[in-house]
Amino acid sequence: MSKRNEPVRKSIKDSYADLTSGHQTAALDGPDSALRYLDRTLASQHSLPNAVKCFAYDFLAAATAELGQWERCADAVDTALQHLEAAETDLPVQLGESLPTMAIWERGIAARLELGDFESALELCDDAVTRRLGPHFEAKRDSLSWAR
Repeated sequence: MSKRNEPVRKSIKDSYADLTSGHQTAALDGPDSALRYLDRTLASQHSLPNAVKCFAYDFLAAATAELGQWERCADAVDTALQHLEAAETDLPVQLGESLPTMAIWERGIAARLELGDFESALELCDDAVTRRLGPHFEAKRDSLSWAR
């Protein structure tokens, strides 16, 4: 009797590397191509670790913002934020390197402003300031202070 082959189990870091590599390659052909790659990846990878999903939805937020799909961008930002704690726990080095350039805050604020959700845009500004992502978020927060 032959032994059954066990499924290959990738580490979280390997899944992250696969995602970023695939996204980088797809993004070379523009946001449409990046979006198709991300949609396929998220649809077919049911066991994608939550920490990796944070980055996938961050990439999704960037692509949808470039395409002016503001509602989808806002949804992607919300989902990325839901998985942020997992990324902080499981991929702290990668998150630390990516945090300043992640789309969650910049694109999330833009999406909420486009959708007229000024209070949520202000909350994202506050979160970005708390995370020390740059003084421009303080300026954005100050310019939205009327929404409080």
